[in-house]
Amino acid sequence: MSQYSAEEKGFHGIIKAVIDVDENKNKIKQIWAENVTPNTVGAAGIATWLKKANEENSAEVDAISGASISTGALRKAAIKAANEAGIKTKANVDAVSGASQPNSHTKENGIPELANYPLLKETVTDYDVDEYDGEYDLIVVGSGGAGLAAAATATENHASVMVIEKQGIAGGTTNYSGGVIQAAGTELQKESTKYQNDTPENHEQEYLKAGEGRVYQDLVHDFTQNSPKNIEWLANMGIKWTNVYGHTEIPYAKDHFADRIHVYENGGASGNGIILTQHLLKYALKQGAEITYNTAVIGLITAGDGTERKVIGVVSEGKDHQLKYLKARRGVILATASIDQNVALAKDLSPQHYDDVKAHHCWSVLTDQGDGIVMGMAIGAAVTGFGGTIDFDARTGNGTDDRVPTIPSIFVNGNGLRFVNEDATYAYEFRAIFNQEKQLDKPTYQIFGADSINEKTSPWNPESLESDVKSGLVVKADSLEELADKINVPKANLVNSVNTWNKNTANGADPEYNRTNGVRPFSGPYYAYRNTPGNLGALGGLKINKKCNVLDVYNQPITGLYAAGLNAGGWLGSYYPGSGTAIGGIVHQGRRAARSVLGLE
Repeated sequence: MSQYSAEEKGFHGIIKAVIDVDENKNKIKQIWAENVTPNTVGAAGIATWLKKANEENSAEVDAISGASISTGALRKAAIKAANEAGIKTKANVDAVSGASQPNSHTKENGIPELANYPLLKETVTDYDVDEYDGEYDLIVVGSGGAGLAAAATATENHASVMVIEKQGIAGGTTNYSGGVIQAAGTELQKESTKYQNDTPENHEQEYLKAGEGRVYQDLVHDFTQNSPKNIEWLANMGIKWTNVYGHTEIPYAKDHFADRIHVYENGGASGNGIILTQHLLKYALKQGAEITYNTAVIGLITAGDGTERKVIGVVSEGKDHQLKYLKARRGVILATASIDQNVALAKDLSPQHYDDVKAHHCWSVLTDQGDGIVMGMAIGAAVTGFGGTIDFDARTGNGTDDRVPTIPSIFVNGNGLRFVNEDATYAYEFRAIFNQEKQLDKPTYQIFGADSINEKTSPWNPESLESDVKSGLVVKADSLEELADKINVPKANLVNSVNTWNKNTANGADPEYNRTNGVRPFSGPYYAYRNTPGNLGALGGLKINKKCNVLDVYNQPITGLYAAGLNAGGWLGSYYPGSGTAIGGIVHQGRRAARSVLGLE
């Protein structure tokens, strides 16, 4: 055998494909990859691609949806190496970037289309199914954090489980999170913070305040009471929790604040959620769960006499476009996220999310189309919690971490007036930004001075600030009057807003909005950065009870149907209350739903 290699640029850097070739038979014996960045979505996708490629002894298998950049690069490099070895491939690597001939579900670059088939427009009942293609205790729709937590919990309790995933890898949008979880009263919180007497009850009260009357207390209570247990459960699975920090201010909930955001080893930054999902996936598979990739659930199967609706299975469609009818003996859990990437549904249900997702980048996976919500509504399920979204400023990261306080600066609206506590938690800020921009039909800005960036927590240094000014991302002026002209706000208002801030903060106070961090004056030259949301998904979903049983429009449980995580509404209010909430709720509700299906609660 001889060895050949080639390189291509992937998402995280250069990826090297190495192949062993049997020259007598002119075929590939083995393919492996080098320079793969560990603990990334790309690494998970590459492992999946290599398994398939080595099973087929071919470099021309499709790239993996959900990790298409990295696996597409590896595929191209492997085809180059095969061509160098004299192995003929169907693809002309120079002409079509290493692609095989496209088929109905493959793009020309070898990257498969996501399984995103239309939902059924008619109800399917058990009378319509002659024979089932499979039967399980539990069917889980979606393999993000909620779906995997459900599968892991069910299988450790000896249930047979099928997980159905639209993408080519597991993890969904949870992969792109930091993987952090909020919990109160844990040993790690006591060891690493000053909050020695924090409790789940105190945590519950903060979430209730942040919910502004729109959340259901029983859902919040169940979540906060069980969060410490979920931390322990994940630790037993191999997650190593290392430290705890806090979110930034929720102005009217300060009495209930504590550092509660738990971070695991190599976690905490965008993309580190893959560590959590891979632990959940491997644990669930080890316990006996099955998972089907590149497959969409397009309908629910119901039974009943018309007076009671009962869900007994699902209809799925894979890459071959053949329908399969799968029976769930004990229940179906919908864990397909909210309406993150569905602009049409956002227009109908969620004003702030609609405004964001039609104009700005949404960081959720493309398969988050609200399928579970629509399928639930199709059989009479109620929805709740819509209106808000999870927004943050991807450029500045403002308001995401209480260890990184906001620099001396103020936010002003299109009239040049201050309108919010700038160090509040990020989605609280962006709810206020959204309202101001809608009311005035003008952008809002962060106003700061040259001395502001001397703070250790500044998102800018002199070089990056100069670069942003040159690109037009930031506007610079020697005076506030000049700055007002450049951003088209009334001069007198902007001057008065900054002067009021400087006067108050010179005395160490912010009587306007009671901000506590970065409360210092700033001076010219002056800068204006337009507040720009990066969207992390919608809030709102199917209405559930504490057992995660989906409720109909009469508040009655739909037998056999459950929803978990961001597929469910009512446990988050009009804005996202801080990092660690989503993943904490996702893991908790996945576990709760599985235990409810199995009658363990």
